[in-house]
Parts: sequence; structure tokens; C-alpha cells
Amino acid sequence: VAQAMQFDVLRGQHSIGAHVRDAACYCCWAFARAYAPAELACWMPSLARAMLQAALFDREVNCRRSAAAALQENVGRQGADAFPLGIGIPLVALADYFSLGSRRRAFLSLGPQVGL
Repeated sequence: VAQAMQFDVLRGQHSIGAHVRDAACYCCWAFARAYAPAELACWMPSLARAMLQAALFDREVNCRRSAAAALQENVGRQGADAFPLGIGIPLVALADYFSLGSRRRAFLSLGPQVGL
């Protein structure tokens, strides 16, 4: 799933893969709702990193927003302790639905604030 969140294929002058990245975000959102924190603990660091990268740096607004929704759901249901350095709740407050609507703001303002 973490690899699917970065899926991108060039076809001519266009790239496809937004639907795969969006589906991967939905899987992460569904994992948070379906599994207990103890069951996802070993995969949470890699999933958290993939969700955060997609939320901040995906070029499609719907993928950034779905990754942020998955991240928010995981912070809420898996607990802030499941996220590296305990940055779960401040991260959700920083990268919300409206702040990720602008690609420029997500790339240039939120990215450096998060410090990836």
C-alpha cells in the first residue's frame, strides 16, 4: 500500500496513477477503521510516512486531501503514539482539508513546516 501511494506512470505527455494513489489512501483509511492499534503497529511507521508524503507532495488535490483524511483517521483511531516522534495531532492540525487545497501552499509552506 505504501508503494501504491507513490504510483505514477507516464503515458505520452500525460501521467496516470492518481486513481491508484487515491485507492491506496482509501485502504489506509479503511485499515484504521478495521484493525486495532496493536495489529497495525509494525506497519504504522511506513504507512504514516507514505500518507504524509502523499498529503503534502502529491500533485493531485484529491490525492492530497484523501491522504490527509487517511492520516487524520489513523491518528484518531491508532493513537498519536503510533506516529514517529509523537507528531500526530499537531500534524493533523497543520495539514487539513483547506490548507492542502493549494499545491503551492502544500509544497512550499506546509512541507518545510513539517520538516520532511
